[in-house]
Amino acid sequence: MIRNLVAVCCVSVVFSGVLTAQDKSVKPGVNDSFRDPDPKQFTERFEIESREVFAKRQEILKAIELKPTDVVADVGAGTGLFTRLFAANLGPEGRVIAVDIAQKFLDHIEVTSRERGIRNVETLLCKDDSTELPENSVDVAFICDTYHHFEFPVKTMTSLRRALKPGGRVVVVDFKRIEGESSDWTLNHVRAGQDVFEAEIISSGFRKVNEVKDVLSENYMVVFEPTSSEGSVSLQYPVISGYGGVVAVSDAVELPRAGMKLVLDVTADTKSPDEVNKGLERAARVVNLFGLHEIKSPDVQISVVLHGEATKSVLTDAAWKTRFQTEGNPNLPLIEVLRGAGVEVFVCGQALNYKKIDRSEVADSVPVASAAITVLVDRQSKGFSYIPVP
Repeated sequence: MIRNLVAVCCVSVVFSGVLTAQDKSVKPGVNDSFRDPDPKQFTERFEIESREVFAKRQEILKAIELKPTDVVADVGAGTGLFTRLFAANLGPEGRVIAVDIAQKFLDHIEVTSRERGIRNVETLLCKDDSTELPENSVDVAFICDTYHHFEFPVKTMTSLRRALKPGGRVVVVDFKRIEGESSDWTLNHVRAGQDVFEAEIISSGFRKVNEVKDVLSENYMVVFEPTSSEGSVSLQYPVISGYGGVVAVSDAVELPRAGMKLVLDVTADTKSPDEVNKGLERAARVVNLFGLHEIKSPDVQISVVLHGEATKSVLTDAAWKTRFQTEGNPNLPLIEVLRGAGVEVFVCGQALNYKKIDRSEVADSVPVASAAITVLVDRQSKGFSYIPVP
């Protein structure tokens, strides 16, 4: 379930806002009611069947697929509902760290755990902008109906990223906030929707790897992993966050230089409709590679043309959902990010016809070329290097 890899997804339009908001609360006062809480009152509010995450707690536990030896951080633990549930389902070597900004909640968790004979629970008082978790200390971080309370989301998630062990992951459960569908309470209380929250998390150095869609209806459940694999070398995203990470090579030769021109001929398909097209990911990697050397548009020119099996990457969210019975097109956010970085993205008009894709199904942001070959020939005649991405 949760460990099945799926697409990277984010919404680019919030990146700049997220990155500049690290030193400023995104919603001042949102945690005022938790500064001096009455645990008994909150238990009556949180641990009732009418609250979806309480009613579905066993299903959530099953979806997370904890290992007996895991160290789990329950971030925003509150009354300890999931802290105790996790602890009771771990082996003797596993443990849970309950993290919260309210000492009264932590005291309550210690007492209730002890009363139930649970001995593998620790508590940790966090800050508004940091989990305060030690570096390399956590296998799984769980954030349930709490992310929307983060006043400094990027700083908090960055601290959590440092706390994860190699192979660690973050599970986020939060309220769906959809205009015209969500309750007035959700619309007024939750500051943004899933797309914005995912973008913030990705900009903090994470990659979305799964979304569990068969458990919750009022909430969503998404899984992230850090974007620093490749052994001990961290991937860098100097221009485009969350896509096309690159590594700095200190003794490299043949460095990127200003004035280079590339046209990417993208024909690749994806294994799943939830995945981002690898050709678009390759384009992001090229942008980040040049950005690593402080070369950006217009000092480097990059064009991408989509045709063949890659043609479907330009479908609108509605057309994507109709054709593949899954939520929106995961390629559109990346296309927007690429365009914002100065990359031209075209789709082949002949391929649209061949694939029986109506022009009304094509995202407005993607210009339709007469044919892929016209773009490729034109760009090469202007000095662009041809890069096939089959």
